Amino acid sequence: MGTSEKKTPSIYSAVTVHSEGKSEGQVDLYAERPNQGSNMSAFFNIVCVIAGTGALSLPNAFAAGGWIGAGILILSMFMSIYTGVLIIRCIYYNGHTRLASYQEIGLHAFGKAGLWTVWFFHSSIILGVSVMYFILSGTEIESMAKGKVDLSDKAWIWICCCVVSIPFVLMKTLKEVSFLSIFGVLSTIVMVGVAGVESIVDHDNQKAKGPINYDVVIARNLPMVLATMSVGFGGNVIFCHVEEAMRYPRAWNRVLVAAMSACCLMYFFVAIPGYITYGPDAQSPILASLPDGPPLKVATIMIIAHVLLAAPVLMTSFALEVERVLGVTIEKMGRIRERMFRTLIRLIIMGVVGGIASLVPYFDAFLSLLGAFGNCMLIYVMPIAFYVKLFGWRSMKWYELIWCAVILVIGLLSCVIGSIDAIKVLKQRFDADQ
Repeated sequence: MGTSEKKTPSIYSAVTVHSEGKSEGQVDLYAERPNQGSNMSAFFNIVCVIAGTGALSLPNAFAAGGWIGAGILILSMFMSIYTGVLIIRCIYYNGHTRLASYQEIGLHAFGKAGLWTVWFFHSSIILGVSVMYFILSGTEIESMAKGKVDLSDKAWIWICCCVVSIPFVLMKTLKEVSFLSIFGVLSTIVMVGVAGVESIVDHDNQKAKGPINYDVVIARNLPMVLATMSVGFGGNVIFCHVEEAMRYPRAWNRVLVAAMSACCLMYFFVAIPGYITYGPDAQSPILASLPDGPPLKVATIMIIAHVLLAAPVLMTSFALEVERVLGVTIEKMGRIRERMFRTLIRLIIMGVVGGIASLVPYFDAFLSLLGAFGNCMLIYVMPIAFYVKLFGWRSMKWYELIWCAVILVIGLLSCVIGSIDAIKVLKQRFDADQ
């Protein structure tokens, strides 16, 4: 083992699980958890959070980088699967307790510096993505209702927040919100299906306008393409909570591979037809390139449905961490007080998210900056750094060390390039308002 177990604050003390009738050294941390959810529920939770509106930007990424984007997409999937496996190994690193969260992994690996680093990136990504979900849903609904209902996009944002508050407040864990993720995945499938099929149908119309040019590789744009695709499999922020809600934790690797593969297939179904049909003119999102008509309206509705169904999954993961820190548990407070405090905390979180979504200017650009930096750190850099610190580099095969080095280089490169692009967007926004 790379390090000895550290003394941790009480709110982050790892707990022994499945220890009934066994000594500490005999605990089976991967034993069945009868009260938890199925492998299928975990699958839907992962796919619902990872696959979504980001898929619609992939034809544009192919247009920027060429056909090599297909290889980059597959590479990103394999890297994300590997780091997702490492994260779950880390929560069982000492062999007799289970760490409860990504934050605890950071604490045990690098002390308080690791804890607060993960807290910063983890919180900003979860809350930031939730904010963007509400911005997207509010503006899309306002656009569809224009001329029929006289409400601003800000009003629709708050209406969406109120709707999402119902499951967010009433359902405590990811196990309980998993049924929402099922519908979220279904809406994503419909959205992806419409985008892919409509791109295929529109191919002859686009070809009639003139020849469509394709590139194998556009070298100067590869860093940007890499940064875009690398975050397409970013579910590390919820993996610890998804695994915690699984009845059969030994199935984690299989569930993760299945979920990532399903996301990759959906990405290809959007990216390849979109690039073939529109070539270098493929827009982001690809819906902006599709012809008007009922299919486009269906896809827009599915986008709204997806973001409203995915938001409770993301926000529940964040709320569980806040409640853990504040000691909001039935054991400490009793059932009634725990329910009251949990409801208050979650309403405050929703109020903060709704307020940011409706008030903060340039937030999407700021979020792009933080997302490019935070996502790449959480998905690629931190899992490897924590694993090497907790287990020691000598516990890894030589080819694993090479693979980890490749992931670190790609993750850091994506982080830097994505951040530079976001800063350029911010500068353009500020200059335009001067």
